Amino acid sequence: MLRQRIPLLLVAAFAAAFLLLGWRVDTVLRSDLTALTRAELRNAARLAVLGIAQQPFSDSLAARLAADTDLRISLIGPDGIVLGDSEVPARRLPSVENHADRPEVADALAGREGFDSRASETVNRRLHYLALPHLQGVVRVSRPADEERSILASVRGVLILGSVATLLLAFGLGRLLTRVQARDLEVLRETAEAIVSGDHARRSRPIAKGVLGALGRAVDDMADRLEEALEDARREKADLDALFESSEDGLAVLDDRQAVRRANRAFREIAGREEVEGERLVSLFRSAEVRRAADLALAGEAVDLETRVRERTMLISAFPRREGSILVLRDLTALRRLEGVRRDFVANVSHELKTPLTTVMGFAEPIAEGTTDPEEARAFGRRILHNARRMRRLVDDLLDLSRIEAGGWQPNPDELDLGAIARDVWSSLEPAPQRRGIELVVPDEPLRGRADPGALTQILRNLLENAARYAPDDSEVVVTLEAVPGGFRVAVSDLGAGIPPVHQERIFERFYRVDPARSRDEGGTGLGLAIVKHLVAAHGGEVGIESDIGTGTTVWFTIPAEGRGSTGRGAEIAEQDDSGAEG
Repeated sequence: MLRQRIPLLLVAAFAAAFLLLGWRVDTVLRSDLTALTRAELRNAARLAVLGIAQQPFSDSLAARLAADTDLRISLIGPDGIVLGDSEVPARRLPSVENHADRPEVADALAGREGFDSRASETVNRRLHYLALPHLQGVVRVSRPADEERSILASVRGVLILGSVATLLLAFGLGRLLTRVQARDLEVLRETAEAIVSGDHARRSRPIAKGVLGALGRAVDDMADRLEEALEDARREKADLDALFESSEDGLAVLDDRQAVRRANRAFREIAGREEVEGERLVSLFRSAEVRRAADLALAGEAVDLETRVRERTMLISAFPRREGSILVLRDLTALRRLEGVRRDFVANVSHELKTPLTTVMGFAEPIAEGTTDPEEARAFGRRILHNARRMRRLVDDLLDLSRIEAGGWQPNPDELDLGAIARDVWSSLEPAPQRRGIELVVPDEPLRGRADPGALTQILRNLLENAARYAPDDSEVVVTLEAVPGGFRVAVSDLGAGIPPVHQERIFERFYRVDPARSRDEGGTGLGLAIVKHLVAAHGGEVGIESDIGTGTTVWFTIPAEGRGSTGRGAEIAEQDDSGAEG
């Protein structure tokens, strides 16, 4: 009798456990389904509010908003009158009851979100309702409760089948097996509750065989796959988001109204807005070409256009997509500027070489034809040699400038006597400025600093040549040396005619001359100050100019005590001792 009662008691206990499990799962699942339904309806209602924009409530608007969904959308005025319903024909709207007393509508009219589940008197179905307030009244979204009922019925069926199978198995196997199955059943119940609650890492790990073991393994396998799928989805989304946001091109996804659905950081910077989602192109860009590209893409045509957008040169690419388009904005401003610089550079070099080459050819032809006497031939040869040296200086300066700009040269600092270097450079200048009565003034007190010897020599050579070239006869060129916090400052001053302010901003550009004719006649290449600027910058210093008409010019530069990293290649620049300079 006791052996018979124990299985019966166990069966009764298992039955009660399964009833409790079924009630718990049913309650949790019903609550979760309701929460999910409410969240889905909330998102749909928000999208509907965004889709309405400034359009007046109407039945046709409700039908359009619900066209691509399985939801019912109702547009209700502030007085509770239904102005549009996606499932009610327009002719029946006057007969629809006033909805002001509906719980969800009353909440929305009071300015808050409303939610309710009940049978609809209008369409004769049980529905979930969610309503949001709107400037024109209330936007209400609803969906049938049939799917929720179907899910609950399926879960209940599974629980009932599991309960019956477990009870029969417990009755047949007796006390021991009943205990084992009760334990596994409890683990399975807790696992199911944990998974329903969002703990996807929870596993039952069943020990028993048979139906419960298979069910437990199935639950574990389902949880494994669910967790992997969620992780893959999160990882893929994160990768796509990172690629989208890190793109240097401006990317935007547009809807069929040319409104931005999503945009990356570069697009927001080009548009000059922190937030662009929901904005239409016409409000972001004045350029008609941007809107035309989007129109062509919306019509199904991929297009590439180059135009000016907000003072920048942009390549606009637009591609069609379902219900909208993809817009790509690539900034070509720097590329087009470099192309312009290259064209100007080629034109300048060609112009600079053309004059001495023409001179060389003009003097070489009579010598080649033998129509000159020896004295004329020597004079012509001197002119040819002068212009050949001028071309060599130009080529040497171009090579120096190219190597410095490309990063192929780095300073190799050493401890130097700045005044001694200035005097050595002055004494080596040709033609000697002393012949014109120009004297160099350098402080007697020595000043030492760290700099690349070859680079400092060339900097001072270019500055002193400029000063001597433009200084009047019987005047002085003054070199000022002073220690400054973190390094030293050198200034070279002359008493020449001075440089007009309009020229001072461009004086360090390649081939820029204040007095082109005089500079070329005296052998300048137009690159000297450009080389000075880049050599000083390579040391981490600064360069500048101060000049007034009629009082002279001062060019200064600073070198920090701790310059940039050395590559041991600083001496290369010293090999170009005859580079020209321009002021």
